[in-house]
Amino acid sequence: MEFLFSNYPPVKTGNKTFIDAFYGLLNQASEMNIAVGYVSSDSLVELQKTIELNENIHKLNLVIGMHYYERFTKTQYNAANRLSKFLRDNEIGDVKLVTAFKYHGKLYSYSNDQGPFAGIIGSNNLGSIVEGGSRVYESSILLNDYESARKMNDFIVNLSNNASKSISELEITEFNDENPLLEGHEFVKRVMPYVLALTMNNKTDLSFEIPIKPYEVSPQSNLNVFFGKGRESKNGLVKPRHWYEVELIVPKDVTSKPGYPQSKTDNAVFDVVTDDGWSFKCKVSGDYSKNFRSEGDLKILGKWLKGRLENAGVLKVGEPVTADTLRKYGRSSFTLTKTTDSNVWFIDFGVKA
Repeated sequence: MEFLFSNYPPVKTGNKTFIDAFYGLLNQASEMNIAVGYVSSDSLVELQKTIELNENIHKLNLVIGMHYYERFTKTQYNAANRLSKFLRDNEIGDVKLVTAFKYHGKLYSYSNDQGPFAGIIGSNNLGSIVEGGSRVYESSILLNDYESARKMNDFIVNLSNNASKSISELEITEFNDENPLLEGHEFVKRVMPYVLALTMNNKTDLSFEIPIKPYEVSPQSNLNVFFGKGRESKNGLVKPRHWYEVELIVPKDVTSKPGYPQSKTDNAVFDVVTDDGWSFKCKVSGDYSKNFRSEGDLKILGKWLKGRLENAGVLKVGEPVTADTLRKYGRSSFTLTKTTDSNVWFIDFGVKA
């Protein structure tokens, strides 16, 4: 038995984190059974990509315990259906929803040719497999004795067989309208309406159009980093790039214009306020200040941009951002405008009705 902690300051321990254990056990397993209360869209697509990149996993079953009663967002539902179809088409598992009652547990069972050999139990929902994001301190226990591992696996199978139905068999038509992507995200703040109005009133004439390169131009970078080569760890496991991880490559004819933020200067890191009421830091870096990203976490800018495309119904989790995606949305760039406030910029990705 081993305790797992988030290790956020000031409560850092010598113990491993949930992510350390989750991915550390994957390369030893051929089968995973998971039962959690809640899922996030990016964790679902990351789980699928991990299975695609690592051929040692021959079976995956995911049981989701709360969303049947408390509803998915449309993005979460699409991602869960996509994972279910992938697993069923390849005959390696399924995604099921608990329908008999609300299930709030969090169990992760690992098996090999000899059967269940380890499991994780604690407070970590599936969103915890995605690094960064919400700064919520979680605690779990890694069980690595065969008896406990077998009992955990048996329970998940029982829950799946007797209290759950495949998501493909359920007709779900009602969804949560809220977009939770940036809510509670570390390094991100929701600004009050009067602050947003003040920021818009303080816009100057210094403005730049930041182009968004589609899949046809950048199939493995910009907004499509997810489709690039995964990161291989020392134990041989390949972890996919995060679905919301983005870093825009801005053309030199934009970055060379007077007033554009310059890398390696005091203005390389700056605050932005978005047209839909969020505030976070961005950064320019690289030769000719060509790299544009969110500071602290590359997923922040990705959640803002790709989240807007998802909410508009033109992008599904796991699919590339193509020229057609941007055409359907109505924009292929966002506007970066300097304000009269020191080192504060306004960014706009809105579309006219």
